[in-house]
Amino acid sequence: MNNLILALKAHKSNVDVHRHSAYQIVYTSDNPFHTISGDQYCENIFGFIIRPQVSHSCICTNSNLIVMNVEAYSIAGKNISEKLGSKNTEIFFTEESFMNFFGITGIEINIRDLIRSMNADENVQITDNRVNSAIAIINNEYRSTRLTLDQISKTVSLSSSRLAFLFKQQTGSSIMKFLLWTRIRSAIFLILSKKDISLTSIAHECGFYDSSQMNKYMYQMFGISPLKLRKKSDLIQFLE
Repeated sequence: MNNLILALKAHKSNVDVHRHSAYQIVYTSDNPFHTISGDQYCENIFGFIIRPQVSHSCICTNSNLIVMNVEAYSIAGKNISEKLGSKNTEIFFTEESFMNFFGITGIEINIRDLIRSMNADENVQITDNRVNSAIAIINNEYRSTRLTLDQISKTVSLSSSRLAFLFKQQTGSSIMKFLLWTRIRSAIFLILSKKDISLTSIAHECGFYDSSQMNKYMYQMFGISPLKLRKKSDLIQFLE
């Protein structure tokens, strides 16, 4: 698992025009779909990659899509940026062109292979045990609204500035952005899988002060509100 990547599967569900702060990789697992990216309309495509803050939509009433959101400043995000060069969007009309772009071999696309192609496998990229310890603390304690950089730093016996430097060096992301992604990923999982739990309860369970704070960050990062995500929960599956 990489906390700075969120993978979902959307079952034949159109996506309205929106934008967000994450890189996004989208591809179909069956039928071609249509997309609008910026002012570009493309029909019958296999998939696309889009930079943060570029408006886009998907028309996919006959398609099941894999949607991967990637933190812009993570190692994976920086690798995607390099692959895109000066482009805001890369459109793929065939599965082969998509696989070639990422250097994936084999007969089909596997999410784990796609993550590895972006050098985003945490088991490989993180070599400092203190950073690994900090990640373990976040994974165990993210539900607490009182979890801070100072608290994590003391636990791993580093100054806050030294831990912040090492963490960004190893992951590409700031430690507090990593914490935010961990909370949002957990919230999205619960919103999709626990329909009997209120959004306010989910916000508290995942370390947010209230549902308004959760709503703010979810919309900023992924372009969708918790309420809209819940309304589409029958059509969206949490993958990674």
